[in-house]
Amino acid sequence: MNRKQSFVDTKIATKYGSFHIRVYADVSGKETLVLYTEKINSLQVPLVRIHSECMTGDTLGSLQCDCGGQLEESLRRISKEGGALVYLRQEGRGIGLFEKIKSYKLQDKGYDTFEANLVLGHRPDERTYEKAKIALSDLHIKRVRLLTNNPAKVSELAKLGIEVIERVPIIIPSNKYNQKYFATKRDKFKHFFHSEVSYYFYQFHADSIETVEQIGTFLKGKKHDPLLKFCVGVEANHATLSNQQEIKRIEGIFHACEFYEGFVPILHFSFRKSPHAIHDIKAIKKFLPFVKYLQTNDLTVKDLPAIKLACRMFLADIPLSDKTFKLVHNKAFRNSIQKNKAFILLDNSLGKGIRESKDSLMKKIDTLTNYGLNDIAIFGGFGPDDLDTYFELRRHYRINFSVDAETKLKTNGHLDMEKTKRYLLQLIRFDDPNLAGVDQTRTFLRQNKPSDWVKTVISGHEFLVHPAVFNPGSFPSTRWFAEVVSKKVKGQSSFCEVGCGTGVISCLVAYKHQNIRIVATDINPFASNNAKVNVKKLGLSGRISVTNGDVLDGLTPGQKFTTIFWALPFGFLDPGATITLEDAQVFDPGYRATRKFFQTAKKHLMHGGKILLGFSTDLGNFDLLKDLGKEARVTFKKVAEKEMKEKETVKFQVLEGTYK
Repeated sequence: MNRKQSFVDTKIATKYGSFHIRVYADVSGKETLVLYTEKINSLQVPLVRIHSECMTGDTLGSLQCDCGGQLEESLRRISKEGGALVYLRQEGRGIGLFEKIKSYKLQDKGYDTFEANLVLGHRPDERTYEKAKIALSDLHIKRVRLLTNNPAKVSELAKLGIEVIERVPIIIPSNKYNQKYFATKRDKFKHFFHSEVSYYFYQFHADSIETVEQIGTFLKGKKHDPLLKFCVGVEANHATLSNQQEIKRIEGIFHACEFYEGFVPILHFSFRKSPHAIHDIKAIKKFLPFVKYLQTNDLTVKDLPAIKLACRMFLADIPLSDKTFKLVHNKAFRNSIQKNKAFILLDNSLGKGIRESKDSLMKKIDTLTNYGLNDIAIFGGFGPDDLDTYFELRRHYRINFSVDAETKLKTNGHLDMEKTKRYLLQLIRFDDPNLAGVDQTRTFLRQNKPSDWVKTVISGHEFLVHPAVFNPGSFPSTRWFAEVVSKKVKGQSSFCEVGCGTGVISCLVAYKHQNIRIVATDINPFASNNAKVNVKKLGLSGRISVTNGDVLDGLTPGQKFTTIFWALPFGFLDPGATITLEDAQVFDPGYRATRKFFQTAKKHLMHGGKILLGFSTDLGNFDLLKDLGKEARVTFKKVAEKEMKEKETVKFQVLEGTYK
């Protein structure tokens, strides 16, 4: 079914006004519904509400939530101002009506809605917004004024490519039945019941104006979430206060940040050698008047008066370690944090690059949110390709936690620009991968996984497939990749295939070209052995050698080829996500292996040699692929494209890469 056939339109008159109604077909019966006003495309920035189904509130008028009231108010305002309402069928924050009523039973026993979902084995919020993106795209809406109190919804839409120009609050008065529900939304889901917003930040450190300029240029055009800021940490201590040259250097870095969108400079002040913390805080205000944001490093529990003063005089970030976390139980401390909108930084590393466990962080986060403290940053042990704990916490809580890395962004004690860029890029790329799509892919692989060796025929040749190896017989893209690659290597003397799996492509290339020397390699030892079996079975042992190793690690240093091909595992997961060898056939967390391929393939290419990539822009992250190519000085051009039916109808491409 193509996009035009997937929905039906008509008009509907309601008590709020007349709308166009559009319903999207869905095999599960959970049709997405869109109500939109006349001439919506003539609006410069339409008012949009993304509303998740709530049977009890929307239909039955339940007083335990504000969903019904929000739906009615949204339709009134959209009818008046022009815009669209997208109604997503994800009852109970995505857990369904049956589970939601079970959650209600737990709430009757004293649990809040956040806790009840966890007790039932769900995440606090399991909603996704890909279908909203489809609906808005079909209406040619790219920029919105979003009716919501939920900052996570702003971020989710921004990550999907919808520009949120303004968050428009939608305030429904509470009642005696939903006061706890409102408090939970405010404290644990970080909803705003006013027009103010709370930003979150990705932090890096700068010791010069040049660092700010390089990172600023690198990040230009990459930030899409309006709630995201880049905090630029600049170090200082007691000695700085009497060093005019140092103050001038810091001021230059702070002013350099003004030229880059979303850059916020923050003074990381160590009080370790301060004879009197309160005096130093006042001195910072006096001698560094350009400082608005202050991070109070190395203060102790005894320094509570200094912390309270910092919160009053600056927009403060307050680091807490195991030794100082007890402060959160102090009411005066909490009041100071909340009143002055300070951030709590969970930092057990203290500059040593030590990662705190996820369980330990979750206990602290739960304590903080139970107190209504939800402006939280997570520090310690993070860096490029080492962000999995941070991403897991973001996904679990659906709170925009801030994050900082320092030690792992250095090489030999100095800031490493490439590490910093990679760390920031991986954070920006975080967009909660389409979990449904990931699960569908894994399910499809399981469905096509035999319990024993099987035979499959491709292009007239019989291949054996091991049960722990990707079965190319179920995926027509394998045959097509082989056809395209065979044409591209015509007349060449040598060819290497990475991720060879069963060896199908290498074998078909060998059949087409009798004089070509071929090396096939795979990280999965079952795949390497499977390829060897097929090479021997087809009588190609003298022409194809098979090795085992990560990306190109199985090759000897001096081996060079005219063409190196890899049908990339283009499924994108979070950097650091744990996968099995079988998952590695289709998923590449953070495109770690892809980056390694770009960085190492050049030394295995003959002069004038090229890389070929099997890819799918429908399934992969092409923007990230281009960025990684640019980092390695590789330019791409598309040499072939074809639409094929696998689980769904998908476009595949073969890309040719050339090193500059």
